[in-house]
Amino acid sequence: MPSSEAVADHGSSSLTTVMLTPVFIVIAFAAFQAAMWTHARSEARAVARDAAALVARSGEPAATVAASSEAALSTESAIRDPEVVITPQGQIVIVTVRARAPGIIRGTSTQIEVTEALPIEGFRP
Repeated sequence: MPSSEAVADHGSSSLTTVMLTPVFIVIAFAAFQAAMWTHARSEARAVARDAAALVARSGEPAATVAASSEAALSTESAIRDPEVVITPQGQIVIVTVRARAPGIIRGTSTQIEVTEALPIEGFRP
C-alpha cells in the first residue's frame, strides 16, 4: 500500500488558486469602486460646507458662491456635471451639491447628492 504522501494530489491547490483569483479580483474592484464613490462624496461635502460658511458667516452672495463652487468641482476634482444650489431659509443657509461620481468602467458612475446647512451668523448688537 503506498504512503499518503505518494497518493497526495498536488494539483488541487493550483486549481483552487485559479478558481478563486477572479473572485478576489472582483472583490478588489468593488472595494476600489466604493472608495472612488466615497471620495467623490467627501469632495462634494467639503465644497458644500465651504459654500455654506461663505454665505452664512461671511455674507457672500449666494449666486457668486454657487458659481465658484461649481467651477472648483469641475476643474479640481473627478466629479462630473456638478450643480450647486444655495437656499437661504430664514436663519439657515442650505447648500445642496448634485453631481456624478466617476466609475472604474463605463456604466459604473453614480449620482451623488450632498446637503449641508449652517445658521446665519453676524454682528448682533
